[in-house]
Amino acid sequence: MERERRARLPWAIVLLILALSCAIAIAAARIFVNATTRTSFTTPRRLDLNSVQSVQTVGDGFVYYDGNSIVEVDSDGRIRWSYLVGSGASYDARDAGVASWVGRTLMLLDGETGIPDYSDTMPSDVVSARMGEQYAAVLLGSEDSASSIVLMETGGTQIDTISLTGQDVVDYGFFADDTLFWMMVLDTDGTVPTCTINVYRPGRRLVGSISDSEQIFYHVLFESAQLVTVGETHLKIYEYNGTEYEDRRRLLYGWTLADADDNSDNPMMAFVPNGEYDTGALMQDIRMIRGDRERTVRAPYGCEWLIAAGDCVYGFTREGYVMEARLDRQQVNAYPLNLALDAVYGVTDDGVAVLGSGGEVYLARLGG
Repeated sequence: MERERRARLPWAIVLLILALSCAIAIAAARIFVNATTRTSFTTPRRLDLNSVQSVQTVGDGFVYYDGNSIVEVDSDGRIRWSYLVGSGASYDARDAGVASWVGRTLMLLDGETGIPDYSDTMPSDVVSARMGEQYAAVLLGSEDSASSIVLMETGGTQIDTISLTGQDVVDYGFFADDTLFWMMVLDTDGTVPTCTINVYRPGRRLVGSISDSEQIFYHVLFESAQLVTVGETHLKIYEYNGTEYEDRRRLLYGWTLADADDNSDNPMMAFVPNGEYDTGALMQDIRMIRGDRERTVRAPYGCEWLIAAGDCVYGFTREGYVMEARLDRQQVNAYPLNLALDAVYGVTDDGVAVLGSGGEVYLARLGG
């Protein structure tokens, strides 16, 4: 009898160990799930937002307009602030804050609180506005004929007015820690259209000018105080006074910029072949350029949207597949979100995609 008890004892111990191991594993899994669901989304998460009319990503979150108010939301889906601007408003969201306008009324909202630094009427209708840390720029006139750009401190003190006679403004903004203002204009009065980038130090007038007789610029980015210009045939880098770094020139013929990380001081750029851009075709061949580094990869699926953010280019399909291309690897990762997409608004600085599906806004933390 004693021998039979001893023979059965090891099996009982084994079963007990297995039971304890399973209990520990289940408990650990629950702890892991509870911890990760607080900080990440394994599947897209729908936000309970009303009447979203437009969305712009900014920093670790996004800004949207609901037809009456501008609202900032963080990348966890929590509302940071809301400010009533009225119906028919337009806006431009940056890390520093949000510029909003209706007719002649201009509002400059602090990015942290949403409280206006400035709210007043301008001399004529506001076409658009950009807000920086120290300064704001306001384009006045009409959509067909802008007349001037007003440079002002974010509190409203006017610094300068730049006349735009005979020039069409393509884009403008601030760079070099908000100490310099740039403006890209197109002159179509001559036999050949000419694109010029003028650089100003607010309050001290023109400090540099860049023009290219060989191509038309269509996008400008920045590396500290250097301007990265994207044209139809070349990518060129200039000092703000107009001196080109000719040894850093890159041939772009046959490629079109699909997206760029405009808010980065070392911007990632995503190019695709001309035949894959704006022709109804999907984007699958991706040429990444960041600083002096470059890599070309092929995504496993054709993408409807490309977003350049940080050191990564994200591709999205309408069926909800995500592609992640990185400069340091040739392979492109792909994984499903299990959500059909109508819009991709952007990717936040902390890696959360802001998505649109069926009129709703979703958040999805990227990374597979």
